[in-house]
Amino acid sequence: MEIIQVTEAEIKITIMSLKSKNSTGYDGISNRILKHCVKSKSKPLTHIFNNSLFTGIFPERCKYAIVRPIYKKRNKKEISNYRPISLLTTTSKILEIIMFKRLEQHLESNHILATEQFGFRKSISIENAIFTLTNIVLNELNQQHQVGGIFYDLTKAFDCVNHNILLNKLFYYGIRGKGHCWLKSYLENRKQKVSTSPHTLEQENSSNCETITSGVPQGLILGPLLFIIFK
Repeated sequence: MEIIQVTEAEIKITIMSLKSKNSTGYDGISNRILKHCVKSKSKPLTHIFNNSLFTGIFPERCKYAIVRPIYKKRNKKEISNYRPISLLTTTSKILEIIMFKRLEQHLESNHILATEQFGFRKSISIENAIFTLTNIVLNELNQQHQVGGIFYDLTKAFDCVNHNILLNKLFYYGIRGKGHCWLKSYLENRKQKVSTSPHTLEQENSSNCETITSGVPQGLILGPLLFIIFK
């Protein structure tokens, strides 16, 4: 995969494409604030991001996440009834979007992803999966064939991604050199803590910061794409 240089114009477009949210990561900088400062921040960010891509090193300070448990349904005392949301730094999201575009282009131009992969792909939704399955079943039934199916649900699927297996698959699919080094650095030594504080910078109701040894944390821009490559 070719590492394409980032331009200042690309940085500006990416920043302005972010949703104007007030939520922040540990650095306290929201999307809304960065969008207001886009003219003064786009040039230094361009230099930092190009340095990251060409050295194959993802910035360590962009690897910190604050996980907020969001209640879903049923018993509030059951941990399984909460969905973890990762709050990341805004700058890390921008860098991830840039790499996402380059990785996605490589996968599509080389026809790497299977056509049967419907989830987490542009213009291919769950409705396409339902239509395809229904069509296959009806065709078989029309020919008087018996139809059976096996369905399985991966609990905490994103947490099950083995980094070594994923990196080997990326290498096999042609993501090598600096691109492979960058993704290895991106996955390694990620840290997160759980917080129930209403404000990101408050430490009172937070756990200790721990290192993630497997999986791709929810909330990452590259997470879903790396997950379907792993599958």
